Amino acid sequence: MTDPSPATTPAMPTGPVRWLLIASLALNLLVAGLLLGSLIFDDGPGRGPRPVELALGPFARALDEEDRHAILESLRDRPDLRPMRGEEREAAFADILAAVRAEPFDPARAGAALAAQSSRVEAVQAAVQAELLERLRAMTPEQRAAFAERLDSELRRGPSGKGPRD
Repeated sequence: MTDPSPATTPAMPTGPVRWLLIASLALNLLVAGLLLGSLIFDDGPGRGPRPVELALGPFARALDEEDRHAILESLRDRPDLRPMRGEEREAAFADILAAVRAEPFDPARAGAALAAQSSRVEAVQAAVQAELLERLRAMTPEQRAAFAERLDSELRRGPSGKGPRD
C-alpha cells in the first residue's frame, strides 16, 4: 500500500505568461476605471450627464431621467469618487509596474497594487448603489412599481438592450 501524496498546488504560470496575465489584469482595471469615470462624471463642455451604466447596468436604463440625474449630481459632489487624473494615475500605475518588474516577483506586492486600483472602482460602485437605494426609498409605491416594470423589461431585453435574452 502506498502513502497518499500531499496535496499539491497548481504551479503559477512562469515567464512571459505570468507577465501577460498581470498586464492584462492591470489593463482591464484601467479600462474599467476610465469607463466608470467617464460614465459618471461630465468631463467635456456641452456634454450632459450620462447614465452610470457600468455601475448600475439595467437599473440605470430603468430609472427615469430625473432619478438618473439626481444620482449623478450626488456623485459629482463626492471628491473621494473623482477619477484619478495625471500624477495620481501615473503613481498608481508606477506601483503596479514596479511590482510586475520586481525580481524576484512578489505576488503579494503585485496583488496589493492591483487591489488599490480595484478598490477605487468598488468604492464608486458602492456609492452608486447607495444612491440608487436612496432614490428607491424616496419613491412612492406607484413610482417603485413603474420602476420595477421598466427594470423587468430591461432584464428581459438582455445585456445588449436590443432584444430577448438568448
